[in-house]
Amino acid sequence: MDEQTTPESAPDGNLAPQPAPPWEGASVADLEDFNFEVLIAGSKSADAGELGEIYRAAAASLPPDAANGPAIRTFGTLAAVLGMHFKPQDPNEPFGPMLVLTDGRRSPTPADFRGPLVDLLAEMATRSKHPVLRARLADISWVIDRKRGQLGATAAGSYAEIVEQVDTGALTFRFDEDYGALKYDARDLLRRALFIGRGTGLDKAGAVAASNTVAKLRQRALEKKMPTPTLWFAHLDLDFGISPPADIGKSVEALIAGLPDGTDADAIANLWRLATRAYHCAKCEQDKQRCQSAAAEQLVLMAERQPSAMLASHILAEAITELHGVPGLGERRKQLRHRLIDVQAGIADEMSSFSQPIDLSKLVEHTEQRMQHPSLRDKLFVFAALSQSPDPAQLVADAEKSIRQHPLSSLFAASHHDREGKVVHRSAGAGLGEKENFRRHITAAGEIEVARQSIASSHYLADDSFATLLAHSPFVPRDTLMTYSRGFTRFFQGDFVSALYILTPLLENSLRYVLKSYGHDVTKFDDSRQTQEDRTISSLFEQMRQELDAIFGRAITTDIENVFLKKPGPYLRHSLSHGMLHDGDPYGSDALYGSWLIFHLCMAPIFPIRTQLTLPFDDVPQDEPAPAQPAPT
Repeated sequence: MDEQTTPESAPDGNLAPQPAPPWEGASVADLEDFNFEVLIAGSKSADAGELGEIYRAAAASLPPDAANGPAIRTFGTLAAVLGMHFKPQDPNEPFGPMLVLTDGRRSPTPADFRGPLVDLLAEMATRSKHPVLRARLADISWVIDRKRGQLGATAAGSYAEIVEQVDTGALTFRFDEDYGALKYDARDLLRRALFIGRGTGLDKAGAVAASNTVAKLRQRALEKKMPTPTLWFAHLDLDFGISPPADIGKSVEALIAGLPDGTDADAIANLWRLATRAYHCAKCEQDKQRCQSAAAEQLVLMAERQPSAMLASHILAEAITELHGVPGLGERRKQLRHRLIDVQAGIADEMSSFSQPIDLSKLVEHTEQRMQHPSLRDKLFVFAALSQSPDPAQLVADAEKSIRQHPLSSLFAASHHDREGKVVHRSAGAGLGEKENFRRHITAAGEIEVARQSIASSHYLADDSFATLLAHSPFVPRDTLMTYSRGFTRFFQGDFVSALYILTPLLENSLRYVLKSYGHDVTKFDDSRQTQEDRTISSLFEQMRQELDAIFGRAITTDIENVFLKKPGPYLRHSLSHGMLHDGDPYGSDALYGSWLIFHLCMAPIFPIRTQLTLPFDDVPQDEPAPAQPAPT
């Protein structure tokens, strides 16, 4: 990695500057009587990174007395420019760092060459003979300074020239032994050339050459009956409107009809999708719908051949989606939905459970020590303060740190299935849900259940004990006081089914009650019927999230949302309300945590007056101080 000027921590904790980059001080004057292309004059590489390695090795081999000379500055500049990560699919930021370290250091980007250095890049681009070097220098110069439109046009023409020379064999891509330009590398270079053409003018010579090359390679892929290159260059053709889209659709259909037996089924489905897109662009609605239907049937055929129920259900779901919007196929969609349910029934047989033992003995011991109070009152307040809802900002920071340390874990999306195999949620990579689920499980097993058993084994629990405490809580409406008390009595007695089904609906009412006490309107008005009704908890979080955050804090509201309302979390409120919980669910860690969280919300406001409260038949020693527990925020 090239050295950067980014500071890092020194052993004494202060920021120590890093060595200056090798291109510091480089200027156009360094090019006087200096042939910077002599190292790559005979190179047939079409890969910028490979050329960059040549310059990097040359800079490292220079004698020590050349450390401050023009050669090392020029070679260092070219190694950095050619070593950038090429992202042709991103028109606004086509070059990025090849390496980013966890301490913030990174390899070079175009931002490092702003200012006078861009003049050096532009001058070298003008002098360059090698099309790969010329394309990279001209492109980065244009990215940094969009006023240099001529350099942008030069870059576009150079990219097209690279592809032409690859096609003739004059240049080759790294690790490529095949002849011709039907390669994804060529597609990427042409895409970049056309993106530049949009900024400098698609009528300029470079953009025109790139467009002609795309059309030529698309036609060649069709003639050679090569599905994958056809997909590459036909989609690129459609992206930039190079050829008539109806012609592309017809040619793709002709290709599908002429493919030999044994052709990859997934490629055929993608070709039908390509034809669908082409006819959509051409506004040929009937042809588009016909190809949509053909793509769906190809997917159905793939699903029927798939031995895995999980993969088959995924492909069937794609087929159903493919038929969306096609008139006259409602019955077929219905048949596929029924087939999907039948296939999903086999997913459970493919799933296997695994366990990772975790030693919670220290956490359990610590919880038991916290519960060493003789009075029920003190133990209940300790129980309410067992945990704190995590700060959402900290969760994001922890996730970002985890991604930096384990980048591959953030690349894979996930589908979440219910007991019947249905996909109930799809989450992208780098989600926060798994870590939050883990935290709830540890809290429930190592703290909540341990403390609950300690209380239940030492004290007689009755509704009036909880009613005495909750009567002072502004979270508990007066007309639900005894219902809340019954719910918590059942919870501490171990009747988790009754507790969960009593307490979960009460949470919604309490949130409305608190909002109203702060002067907020929690109703919605139906203009057509001129009626009013209270907002549901989902509506409160969608329409009044700022008000909830202001009252409870983002940590609490996010915790409520993750446990009761949000997928892929437990989704307790919806599951309970619609009878989707199974017999064992109320005994799970998510349900235990949810019941505890409601108890926490009820008790948090009365922590300041806890020493003034007395429970019926509770022996509170007069000389014992109140439990040293921090009041929840």
